[in-house]
Amino acid sequence: MQRDDGFVYCYGNLYSLLFYWGLVSIRVRSPGQGGAVSSRWTVLYALSARFLLVNCFMASVMVKLRDSEMSAAMFGHLSPLVKAIFTWECLSCSITYVEYCLSLDSHRSRHLKLLASMQEFDRSVLEVFPHVKWNYLRSRLKYWYGTVIVGSCYFSFSISLIFDTARCSCGIPSTLVMALTYTLLTSSVGLVGFVHIGIMDFLRVRLRLVQQLLQQLYQDEGNREVHEKIAFLFDMSKRCSFLLGELNGVFGFAAAAGIFYDFTIMTCFVYVICQKLLDRMPWDLEYAFMLLHVTIHTYKVVITSTYGYLLQREKRNCMHMLSTYSSHFPGQDVARRQTEDFQHWRMHNRQAALVGSTTVLNVSTIYLVYNGMANYVIILVQLLFQQQQIKDRQLTSGKDVDIVGPMGPLTHMD
Repeated sequence: MQRDDGFVYCYGNLYSLLFYWGLVSIRVRSPGQGGAVSSRWTVLYALSARFLLVNCFMASVMVKLRDSEMSAAMFGHLSPLVKAIFTWECLSCSITYVEYCLSLDSHRSRHLKLLASMQEFDRSVLEVFPHVKWNYLRSRLKYWYGTVIVGSCYFSFSISLIFDTARCSCGIPSTLVMALTYTLLTSSVGLVGFVHIGIMDFLRVRLRLVQQLLQQLYQDEGNREVHEKIAFLFDMSKRCSFLLGELNGVFGFAAAAGIFYDFTIMTCFVYVICQKLLDRMPWDLEYAFMLLHVTIHTYKVVITSTYGYLLQREKRNCMHMLSTYSSHFPGQDVARRQTEDFQHWRMHNRQAALVGSTTVLNVSTIYLVYNGMANYVIILVQLLFQQQQIKDRQLTSGKDVDIVGPMGPLTHMD
C-alpha cells in the first residue's frame, strides 16, 4: 500500500458496498487512479440497482398478499395492530432507502469534494511532519472487518426472520426474494451509518494528532521553523472543522433519517415482544429474531452517538490547546497575532457533528431515542390492556346471560 492510498485502504471497501447497494453513484479509487469519480455509467448503475431492489421487494410482498394460502399463513394469526406494524415496516424501510439515495444524490458534488479533501489530507501532513506514521491497519480492522462481522450477523437474523414469519413452505421463491431485498434495504441504514461513523473517526484521529504535535512543539524553542509548523497545525485544525461542516452537509439528513428509522423499528418490535410476554404465549424463533434485530439497531444508535461525542471532545480539547499558543511563547508577536486571529475565527466557527441540520450528535441522543421509544411502547401496551379489558367484559356479559337456566316443575302457586 502506498502512502497516498490510506483513505482508500481504510474506507474504500465500504464505499464499494455503498455503490453496489445503489446508495451512491460514486466510485472511490486511489489518487493515482483518478480519485473519487462519478460518471454517467455509475449513475446509470445506481438508478438501475435502486429500481430493481425496491420493485422486487414490493412485488414479493404483493405476491404474498394476493395468494390466499400464503397470506393466511403469514398474516392470519396476527392482531390488527401487529399487522399495521408490519405494514409500516415494509413501507418505512423502502421510504428510508429512497430518502438515503435522494439525499446523497443531492449532495453528490459536495460529497466528491469531501472525499478528495480527505484523500489529500494525510499527504499534506506528511510533507510537514514526515515522521508521522498512520496506523491504517487499525482503522481497516475496525471499520471493514467490523462491518463484515456485524453485517453477516444482521443478514442471518433478517433472512431468518422473514422465513420464520412466512410460516409456509409454499411460495419459496417469493419468500427468498422478499428476505433478500428486505435485508438489503434495511442493511443500507447500517451501512451508511458506519460510513458516517468512519469519517467522524477520521476527523477525530487527526484532531488528536494536532494535540500530540502541539505538545511536542510547545516544548521547543520559539524559532522560525517551530512557528511555521504550529501555523500549519492551526490550518490543519481549521481544515478539520471545515471537513466536519461538509460531513454534516452530506450525511446530516441521512443520519437523521437513519436514527428515526432505528427508533421506529425498535419501538414496533419491542411492542410486539411485550405483547408476546403479556399474553403469556409460547416463545418462538420469530420473536428471538426480533430481539436480535433490536440489539443490532441499539448497537448502531449507541456507537453513532458515542463517536459524535468523542469527535466533539477532541475538537474542544484541540481548540483549547491552540488557544494557549501565545502563553507558551510570551513576548513573541507572531504567537500573539496567531492566537488572536484564531480566537476570532473560533467565535464564528463552532461546528459539531449534527443529526439533521440542528441537532448535535452526542450521548444525549441515546437518551432522546430510548426515552421516546419507552414512552411509545408504554402507550401501546396501555392500548393492549384496554383491548384485553374490552374482551373480558364481552366474555363476562355473555356468561351473565347464560346464568338463567331451565325452570323447575313448580312454577306457580296451586
